[in-house]
Amino acid sequence: MAERIIEIVNLNFDHDGISVLEDINLVIERGDFLGIIGPNGSGKTTLLKIMLGLIKPKGGTVELFGVNIHHFKDWFRIGYVAQHAINFDMNFPLSVFEVVSMGRFSKKGLLRKLDKKDLQIIEDALEIVGMKGYKNKMIGELSGGEKQRVFIARALASEPELLILDEPTAGVDIRVQKEFYDFLERLNKERKITLVLVTHDIGTVTSRVGKLVCMNKRLFPGCYADESLIDVPIEGMKLIHHLHGE
Repeated sequence: MAERIIEIVNLNFDHDGISVLEDINLVIERGDFLGIIGPNGSGKTTLLKIMLGLIKPKGGTVELFGVNIHHFKDWFRIGYVAQHAINFDMNFPLSVFEVVSMGRFSKKGLLRKLDKKDLQIIEDALEIVGMKGYKNKMIGELSGGEKQRVFIARALASEPELLILDEPTAGVDIRVQKEFYDFLERLNKERKITLVLVTHDIGTVTSRVGKLVCMNKRLFPGCYADESLIDVPIEGMKLIHHLHGE
């Protein structure tokens, strides 16, 4: 039986008295590549923030690596790339290397000096995302797709076992999106990192992920990328079966 990385049971969340999440049950196992899709305002980002301990649910339980989230302390095991990560201040005076090094401090602590091992891990993270040759460039000089890879590298620098991405291809062109999804597939299959991806890009994601859940306040599981995806009953969405490769 695969290890359960995240287990969510009967989760509910309200905001100002309005129901945002209702009766969410979800299991993410080691090695999964899970896609979460749904219309705007369906609660996708809220669910991720609860997984990350950034907000507390109204009811239900969340376990990370078998530990109740209220007692979980090993946050370096989880990497996170936020929805608007690439909207970085063009004038912010940080190099690519310095941005990626922030990922090490999340594991070591802010007051500890980076040692030879840390520097090698940062170099390796840049190598994995194909940005090693850009390490001395200023972050504001990069394109959207390049910034995207840098923030992935920052997350990888903490050596996470789980990587959570919220709309990572927002604002980048189709060519860059394809390259980015290719990269995520390799990360999952070759590096064995468990991935959770929130996206609106239904057509692309259904050919990449291993598991797919559809969301609108509640989860509609059982949509797997290797099965027909037709007429999932979510208001505002209709999934059409794609014959990939034909």
